[in-house]
Amino acid sequence: MRKDIEIHINTGDIIIEPQNTAKLRPFSWVENDSGLTRYIYGEIRLPGAISEASVKNDGIYLTIPYTPEYKEFYIRIRRVFNDEISSFVQNPVDGSEWFLAKAGLYGSEMKNVYASRLLLISEDRFFIRLNKGFAAVYSGNESDVNIIPAQRQNANLLLKCLPTNNYRYPLTGVGLIRWVNSNVHYTELSAVLQREFENDGMSVENASFDLESKGLQLGLKQYTTD
Repeated sequence: MRKDIEIHINTGDIIIEPQNTAKLRPFSWVENDSGLTRYIYGEIRLPGAISEASVKNDGIYLTIPYTPEYKEFYIRIRRVFNDEISSFVQNPVDGSEWFLAKAGLYGSEMKNVYASRLLLISEDRFFIRLNKGFAAVYSGNESDVNIIPAQRQNANLLLKCLPTNNYRYPLTGVGLIRWVNSNVHYTELSAVLQREFENDGMSVENASFDLESKGLQLGLKQYTTD
């Protein structure tokens, strides 16, 4: 089965989507009576079995709800052992339990990030890595192109492509729009379909054109080689 990068047929855009799965840890905004009013404060909860070294080395995936407050924020990480016992990951710089959130938007240097501007990083999923005395905030989505079975996509692109529009193969393409917006000469269209799909390693087993919807129905079969 042929596979290829997924493309949006109508716009020509490559489809970029998250490819990773990760355990998302719960997050909530909390009160900090000793904190400054210019900041808001959040807490990430982890099972106590996850070591502090693991937190610092591997980072944490989490969701942060949209918060319409234009304020910088601190986070702390609570390791919960049971309902009564928990401990906080310690900031190695100042000895506190709080880490100032920073982000390097669009490749710039790390700066304090505002809660309401987290949407510039990700819509929902985040990755936090502790870096000395602050928490670096990144998108939690490891995005890449989608690889899909390409038979149907190749057929649609071949139908859409107008001859001379493909610079590498200038004679390739059915250019279906030419037939939709004209008096269809079915014998010629049939010959073009057979030729173009055979060149692409496909055989047209049946084809029908709906005059009302201007839609083309194709039955295709890929040639097999031993």
